[in-house]
Amino acid sequence: MKKLLGILISLILIGCGNGNAKQNSKEKLGKNIKVSEVKPELITRLNISSGVTEPLNEVKVVTKTGGTVKRINFKNGDKVKKGQIILVLEDQEVQSAYLKAQATYVSNKADFEIKRKNYEKFKQLYDKNLISEDEYLTKKTGYLQSESDLKSSEATYLSAKKDFEDLVVKSKLDGVITDLNLKLYEKIPSNTDLVTVVDISKILVKTGVSVHEISQLSVGNKAEIDLEGIENNYFGSVYEINPVANKDNKKYQIKVEIENPEEKIKKGMYSKVLVETGKQNGYLVPKNAIVIKELYSYIFVVENDEARRIKIERGYSNGDKQEVISDELYSNMKLVTEGQFLLEDRDKVNIID
Repeated sequence: MKKLLGILISLILIGCGNGNAKQNSKEKLGKNIKVSEVKPELITRLNISSGVTEPLNEVKVVTKTGGTVKRINFKNGDKVKKGQIILVLEDQEVQSAYLKAQATYVSNKADFEIKRKNYEKFKQLYDKNLISEDEYLTKKTGYLQSESDLKSSEATYLSAKKDFEDLVVKSKLDGVITDLNLKLYEKIPSNTDLVTVVDISKILVKTGVSVHEISQLSVGNKAEIDLEGIENNYFGSVYEINPVANKDNKKYQIKVEIENPEEKIKKGMYSKVLVETGKQNGYLVPKNAIVIKELYSYIFVVENDEARRIKIERGYSNGDKQEVISDELYSNMKLVTEGQFLLEDRDKVNIID
């Protein structure tokens, strides 16, 4: 009987021992996870914003005098060379004013030459005391008055001449005709927009950046432009930076210049602009490795078979990668990439392939 009791006690003790061994083995095994080593790498930082295209060079023609449309040589979308006649206006009042001003100027110029010669002649006589002072001053006054009349008539003539010549509208640059909405024999009032010529061989993309981003930008920084309706992206550089913020949206306007040799890019296209703001070493991790708890972002790294939780700030984002910022990060850390959502700080873990 005693022998049987001893055997029973031994079996119970062995069973308890096996249970504790299994439990210890389970605790040692921990939670299964996968990891990857993370090292600092050189990150090209980008500013991403939306923008709209505009030509680098653009000339809008406005008629000062108005007139009747006599001839139209181009239509919207046509290419035009500098100096070519786009359209012609006709206005009798402008023509009459020009001819009258021209005649007055020619007459005053002839009168001035006569009085100038007389004045010089009488001045020589006066210097030799051969004529009286009154005679000399009379000629001098006439000469000065004719000089004043000539200058006044010349200004009037040049203004009238410009108005007359502007009735023939010529292109001021090589480009493409836009905003030409006139009809033959249409009467055009003064100060009316006639036509716009745009040079789209080079395009500017206008966008805005925040006060935090403006200090990181410089003229010449590289940029990539994703244009709506165009399959391939274009590359360019920062052309202009406005140092004063827009009073409405508090953004600083920048312009990116891009080449447009095939002229696929048109004025007014919407785009996404990616501008390089510099390069700096940092840590990039898969976005799905980041755990959010109570509105804070964390990653888990493995140290001594334990999961250590590190609070991080988010930096630059690129596709499925996210820059993480923390003073606790270090090179070759074992980042948990699978199983992180089931972890708590200092959980025992088991790394699996």
